[in-house]
Amino acid sequence: MTRRWSWLLLVAAFAALTIPISGATADERILSFDSDIQIGSNGVLTVKETITVTAQGQNIKRGIYRDFPTQYRDHQNRSRNVSFNLVSVTRNGEPEPSHIKDLNNGVRVYIGQKNKLLAKGVHAYTLTYQTDRQLGFFDDHDELYWNATGHDWAFDIDRASVTVRLPEAVPTHRIQVTAYTGPPGTTGRDYRSQIMGDASVRLATTASLPVGSGLTVVIGWPKGYVSEPDASARLGYFLHDQLALVIGFAGSTLVLLYFLLAWYRVGRDPPGGTVIPRFQPPKGLSPAAVRYILRMGFDNHAFSAALISMAVKKRIRINQQTDHATTIERDDGADNSALSFGEKALYTALLGNSHSLELDNANHKQIAAARDKLKSRLADEYHANYFFGNLKWLVPGILISILTITGLAIADLQQAMMFGIPILIASVFGFSAIRIWRQGKRLFAIFFLGIAGIVTLGQLSFISITFDKGLAFISILVFLLGINCLFYFLLKAPTRLGRNVMDEIEGFKKYLSTAETNRLNTLASAEENLALFEKFLPYALAMDVDQEWSKHFSATLEQAALDPDNGYRPGWYHGRAWDARNPVGFADRLGKTLSTTVAAAATAPGSSSGFSGGSSGGGGGGGGGGGW
Repeated sequence: MTRRWSWLLLVAAFAALTIPISGATADERILSFDSDIQIGSNGVLTVKETITVTAQGQNIKRGIYRDFPTQYRDHQNRSRNVSFNLVSVTRNGEPEPSHIKDLNNGVRVYIGQKNKLLAKGVHAYTLTYQTDRQLGFFDDHDELYWNATGHDWAFDIDRASVTVRLPEAVPTHRIQVTAYTGPPGTTGRDYRSQIMGDASVRLATTASLPVGSGLTVVIGWPKGYVSEPDASARLGYFLHDQLALVIGFAGSTLVLLYFLLAWYRVGRDPPGGTVIPRFQPPKGLSPAAVRYILRMGFDNHAFSAALISMAVKKRIRINQQTDHATTIERDDGADNSALSFGEKALYTALLGNSHSLELDNANHKQIAAARDKLKSRLADEYHANYFFGNLKWLVPGILISILTITGLAIADLQQAMMFGIPILIASVFGFSAIRIWRQGKRLFAIFFLGIAGIVTLGQLSFISITFDKGLAFISILVFLLGINCLFYFLLKAPTRLGRNVMDEIEGFKKYLSTAETNRLNTLASAEENLALFEKFLPYALAMDVDQEWSKHFSATLEQAALDPDNGYRPGWYHGRAWDARNPVGFADRLGKTLSTTVAAAATAPGSSSGFSGGSSGGGGGGGGGGGW
């Protein structure tokens, strides 16, 4: 029994001695991190880092990687891009394969080979690289503020040291030294330092650096020993640092200059003449033609004006049911001779040989084809003769805008994507809301646009605060989008003939909106006034003065509508827009409901939808690393 207990005690003692040793051996860590920095008289740093690790095949399987930031903010909070040129990499004194991968804010150097595993044990990696723009040039001194180890290593660092070699002419008694240890933002002082006679400084930690901690050194010396960048160099640095903004502002300026020149060349309107009231529309112009010429383009209101004009001319009847269904029916009370060229085409496309057609998206193909037919006929008759859209002059501006946005993406892909995507989404939401509005779903469109706007603005505000160039990026992208939309309208220009006709239209519009009510009521009978009201109602709707035109006939309309023997109502219309108690609002209600009905009906179902205030982690350098 005594022998048996002796063996058990021997085994337990052996385990107690060997288990901690095995655990310690299996712990991957950085045994030492030694950095040697040579500051050149031109301001370029040559850095030699020797990182000694113990590898056990856990995280360090093929080698290690070292991250190096190249984008910083200086003491004035301006963006600064520094260079990183890898000179050599060795392992245990022998050259070692490596490759570099770009990161969002710098580079990562992978040391080792993908298809070759590293032997377990201690390995010393030495990286030599050069970097510039790391020095601070202040009024009374120059300074190196350098995060020597970085804080993002995946391993503890047992010991770290930094040797900074200044130009030999720097007097040693004028050299200032301080350092910080610990996590970012802390001001630990676990280090010792020594200024050497050859104008070099050596610092070493006096305690280990756990994961997330690092060593940051600050070395200062008198001015005049290291050359400061001259004006041309500073300009070059500025252009390099702000390349994306330079591209953005230059491109935006070029787009603006082009559009101004294009507008001066083709977009200026001929001078208008004197506008006097006219009691008749310009000869031969239908209500749809009047709106098309005046707006220099086609919209659903022109389509609605054409329908109402055809109804007033007794070729169709408009029937709006209480269930919101709208039907147009053939009316043989007159022939096609009174219709304009475009109205004849529209009449044939809508009804053909049919007696009626419901304006519903179940018939969207036929309705959309009829709308396109009217638009085509109006363009054949009046576009180029009365105005030019000059759309081809938009193409170069759009191309310059696209090239500018492409340049932004190449220069700073992260910010271009961060800002461009919300603005693109906002634009899609905006155009969708406009389309929904035109279909008559106005409350839904307002809600849709409001939610999209709040979310997009919130995201853009957050990004603009997070990124130092945020406001400038937003301004550039919004400007490019807005300037193209603006000149889409500004480049349209009437011809001399078109300007004259527009003046005539404006004169007729002036009459419709300012006609003397008393004169209308005293110089004509009620029947003649009602006929005049209906005759020019399509024109009033086309020029958005239907309410003014209706008010001129308020007394006549109200009296006729309430006549107990023969209550008036338009013979060409039956539906919810007519209200005998409020006949003056008939035109406004009819125009709005018919335009939204047409828009919805023509849409296919489902198609819309340092030394003071410094801390650990500050300054240049930094980064971290790990195993791979």
